[in-house]
Amino acid sequence: MVLAVMLVGVTGANPAAAHWNGTGQDIASIAIYPYSYNSTWQTPMNAALSNWNATASPANFYKSTYSGSTITVSSYSDTWYGYYQRCGGSCMYVRLNSRTINRDASNFANFVTSTLVHEFGHALNLAHNSLTSIMNTSRNRNTMTKPQSHDVADVNSYY
Repeated sequence: MVLAVMLVGVTGANPAAAHWNGTGQDIASIAIYPYSYNSTWQTPMNAALSNWNATASPANFYKSTYSGSTITVSSYSDTWYGYYQRCGGSCMYVRLNSRTINRDASNFANFVTSTLVHEFGHALNLAHNSLTSIMNTSRNRNTMTKPQSHDVADVNSYY
């Protein structure tokens, strides 16, 4: 019983509708080492940062040469579009799979933005869900490019 009380004190109350995975970053202000790709990739990747930063949440993604967090675009043999990996409480690696994105995108810029906004959701401790959400793995990546109200509510509840 004491352990349950301590956990509530650390993470806050867990609303029944919240979808957290607890594998994200310790704080919602996340530095990323500056990335440099051609404008076909750079523009939608920058839009992903802006789309989270524009929400009414504590999410703040910014570039800093002092960060160990990286975003890498490469061709991977795996089937995923994006992959988030925690490397510490203030460190993350995000990979974007150019092979699958190029293959499946009908609106390339939106697809890249949607994929990266989704991976940033994992950095903010969000888990997959089946709602109208950037965290829904079945969402239309060609059209949904911004965190939805449920995503913002979950981030606000977590942090």
